[in-house]
Amino acid sequence: MLVIVRPAREEDAPQMVDLLNGLISQGRYTVMDEPVGLREQVDFIRAFPDRGVFHLAVCPTGQEVLGMQDVQPLSAPHRAFSHVGEVSTFVRPDAQGVGVGGSLCRATFEAVRERGFRKILATVRADNPLAVAFYLGQGFRVIGTAQQHAYVGGNYVDEVLMEKLVG
Repeated sequence: MLVIVRPAREEDAPQMVDLLNGLISQGRYTVMDEPVGLREQVDFIRAFPDRGVFHLAVCPTGQEVLGMQDVQPLSAPHRAFSHVGEVSTFVRPDAQGVGVGGSLCRATFEAVRERGFRKILATVRADNPLAVAFYLGQGFRVIGTAQQHAYVGGNYVDEVLMEKLVG
């Protein structure tokens, strides 16, 4: 599928909320289990770290958001981890499996290298084998499984920990 990958903008927030809430309502793609509000998403965009990368995949017209991906610096109190970022990827269910996620990754990995990241971490629901396969296909490797790592919808969910060296 032909998509354009570009930085996220504040005016994209309504479509981003629709995408996220659609995935959250499915109860299987993310550990997020409460709907995201428009104000919350706008605040997230405004507070996004300068060194981070926040991309959208949009239709060639540039209007319709098909997916989004961000990498934020690892939340750590020491400079020893300043080369590590945490990635999150969200793709509309009707746009999965057609190259949207891969397009996001190509653009994001190039941008994170330019910003000095050398390693990207992902935590993926263990009960979402398609997401695990997606990240494996992008060059990530499994480094372990965190048992009962998230509490979602009244249940504990294991998460697969994955990493990719990008530097």
